[in-house]
Amino acid sequence: MIFNLTTPKEVQEHFYTYKSFDEIPEEVFAKIRKGFESQKTDNPLVSVNIIAWNEEESILNNLSSLSRLKASFPIECVYVDNNSTDRTSDIIRKCGLTPILETQQGYGFARQAAVNNSRGKYILTGDADTIYRPEWVEHMLRPLLEEKAVATFGTYAFLPPNGVNRSGFVFYEILRHILHHIRSINRPELIVGGVNFCFPRDLALKVGFIKNDARMEDGQMALGLKRYGKLKRITHSKTIAWTIPRRMQESGSQLAAIWLRLKKEAKQFHLYFSKKPLK
Repeated sequence: MIFNLTTPKEVQEHFYTYKSFDEIPEEVFAKIRKGFESQKTDNPLVSVNIIAWNEEESILNNLSSLSRLKASFPIECVYVDNNSTDRTSDIIRKCGLTPILETQQGYGFARQAAVNNSRGKYILTGDADTIYRPEWVEHMLRPLLEEKAVATFGTYAFLPPNGVNRSGFVFYEILRHILHHIRSINRPELIVGGVNFCFPRDLALKVGFIKNDARMEDGQMALGLKRYGKLKRITHSKTIAWTIPRRMQESGSQLAAIWLRLKKEAKQFHLYFSKKPLK
């Protein structure tokens, strides 16, 4: 894994600062629509699933990046709007896609709706406030096609706010990378995130996403898939998901976020070396 001190140009080009639907120029929508039109297929191998709730300020970045995906196999992008009260769905439609409305509120309900409405043999999940690089799908799916894993999961990096240096974020990401490496030996399900997770659709339908609003739908799915084979961690730089540092901002500062992370890890560190089922 490469730790970037600056945001890659392939990511920067999708970082827009529009705050609402009405601010977005038509030429931006047209460019994104053209990208999705070039991806159209009647028989996708992979369905990229994105769930959204009130993402009017950030979903354009995600749509822009996904419209530029490149793969050696056909793909489709499936968006689920989980009861947004802003113009999230209007932006998706203006970009040339039709969002699916899931009225049951919750991450699990939204993820399940996306899987149910996908046509691909494989599912790759992402988040609506995140930017992905063109080769993302290709690298995440390859181990499944080569039968080296039943599912793959990747990591993420932070998009710094304007005027903020990435150095503090990089330190946090290095710490997380080390901890995730340790976890992945026996407990990969503890580090799987819906922001970067690939698996077969048929197995996902057997396991099913948890039916509530808890932020555990990804780990629960990973634990269910683990019964069918290996969960493989992908650290290739092209698979890193670039996301807004919301949780870190909620902590108050980068230093506070790092301290909270260390305390959390210390409490459950013993679990990483155990193969016994979690209670």
